[in-house]
Amino acid sequence: MIKYVDPIPPILRFYKSRTDDHIDANTFQSNISEGLLVRSAGGIGFSRIQLIYRASEESEAMSKLINCVNLLEAQAAFIQGLRVEWCERESNPIPSRDEDTDKPEAWCYMRLEHLEA
Repeated sequence: MIKYVDPIPPILRFYKSRTDDHIDANTFQSNISEGLLVRSAGGIGFSRIQLIYRASEESEAMSKLINCVNLLEAQAAFIQGLRVEWCERESNPIPSRDEDTDKPEAWCYMRLEHLEA
């Protein structure tokens, strides 16, 4: 029997080893005005991950998020601590604004199929 593994810590380590961007899990730190947020968004038998990129400009938020999405899709098999079978976008990136900081953000849902889900 394969036990469930929270995919967020391995995904954080994956991004931290491949980018210089600030990366948070589940909620942004209060002093962060730019960076990537990775959080769980459900799923049964797979993990739905929400990626949110906050930046000073909307175009930068979209561009940085698209880079993070493409990186995860292309290299998910190399995430240490998860046996990833498949990774894909569930939606196109969507621009928005953070309600608390009024900073531009872009977000997207990812489907991560891994044996530990």
